[in-house]
Amino acid sequence: MSPTPSVPPDPPASRPPDDEAKTMLVPRRDKDAGLARGTHLAQYLIERPLGVGGHGIVYRAYDTALQRSLAIKEYMPATIATRTPEGRVVPRLPRFEEAFAAGLRSFLNEAKLLAHFDHPALVKVHQFWSDNGTAYMAMTLVESITMKRWLAELGAPPPERWLRSIAAELADVLALLHAQNCFHRDIAPDNIVLRFERGSGEGEPRPRPMLLDFGSARRVVGEATQQLTALLKPGYSPPEQYEGETSARQGPWTDVYALGAVLYGAVTGAPPPSSIARVMRDEMTPASQAGAGRYSPQLLAAIDAALAVRPEQRLRSMADFKAMLEQPYREHGAAAGSGAAADTPALQGAPAAAPAQAAWPWFAAAALVALAALALWWWRG
Repeated sequence: MSPTPSVPPDPPASRPPDDEAKTMLVPRRDKDAGLARGTHLAQYLIERPLGVGGHGIVYRAYDTALQRSLAIKEYMPATIATRTPEGRVVPRLPRFEEAFAAGLRSFLNEAKLLAHFDHPALVKVHQFWSDNGTAYMAMTLVESITMKRWLAELGAPPPERWLRSIAAELADVLALLHAQNCFHRDIAPDNIVLRFERGSGEGEPRPRPMLLDFGSARRVVGEATQQLTALLKPGYSPPEQYEGETSARQGPWTDVYALGAVLYGAVTGAPPPSSIARVMRDEMTPASQAGAGRYSPQLLAAIDAALAVRPEQRLRSMADFKAMLEQPYREHGAAAGSGAAADTPALQGAPAAAPAQAAWPWFAAAALVALAALALWWWRG
C-alpha cells in the first residue's frame, strides 16, 4: 500500500566551496554539525538549517530539477551518532549500532507513511532515500510558526474560534491516521506548526495547523538506549504510553489525551500535570473550572473528557471528541470544583469503566516503572 523507498543515484560532486560554504552552520558540542551550505543531496542543494533536534536536522533546500524551495529532514541522532570528515553519519560506538539501525528503519517507515497521505494538516513528503550512511526525506516547505511559540507570543489565551478551528482540523487528520491503524503519539505544541490563511469573507487570517513528525525514530532510539526522556513528554503523554510503544492499551484515545493536553495548555497557560503524577494523586484543575467565563462550557467539557486519566473513561476517538465539541453542553461535563473528566460517565462508544480496584494495579505498576527508570537514568548521568 505504501510506496517503496526511492534510492537516487550517488549525488553529483559538490561545486567548489567558497569561504561561506566551508562554514558548518549548525554549531554543536563537537564536529557533528549540519550539512554545509552548497552541499548536494541528489538533485537538492542545501541552503541553510531550519531546525535542529536530538534526532534530526531540517534544512531549507533548493530542488534544481523542479526549481523550487523545499525542506529536507536528515536522520541524525546526535546522542549516538557522529558525522565523519567525509560526511557519512555513523554510530559513535559499536554498542550503538543496533539502536542507530533501528532508528534509521523507523525514520524511513515514517517517511513512507507520510508520503502515503495527502492532507493539509499533515506535512507532505515528496521523496525519501538513503545515502551517506543515513536517510533523508524531502518535504513541502511551509512558512509557519510552532503553536508553542505562537501561544507564548500571544501572551494571553487565544480566541475560542481559533482554538476550535485548530482542534477540529487536528482531530480530522488524526482520525484519518487512526483509520489506517496509525497513532501519532507525539502531539505537543512544539510538534504543531501554524500557517495563517485568510478565507473568503474573513477579515483576519486564521491559524491553520499542521502536524510535524511522529518522533518514531526518537522513540526507537530512546527505547534501545533507555533514554526515557526521549520517549515521553510530561503533561502530554497519557499513562499507557509509559508502558512502551507496543502496549495493547494504546489506541486512538492515546492521541485524544495529547490533543486534550495541548488545548488545556492553550486555555490555562500551562500543560496538565504529568499523567503519572495524576495517577498517584490527581491535582489537575479541570478545564471547566480553569477556563470558566473565557471559553464555552462545550469546549471546556470536551477538553476535560479527553484528559481522563484512565483510558476506559476517556473519549475513545477523534470522532467522539469532535461530536462533544459540536453538541450542546451536557451538565455532567463541568461540575465546578470537581475532577470533571474523572467524574464523567463512560461516553457513548466507550467500554464500560472497570472498577477502580481493577484499573489501579497497572497504573501503579506503570508509575513505579517510570519512576524507577528516571532514577536509573539520573544515576547513570
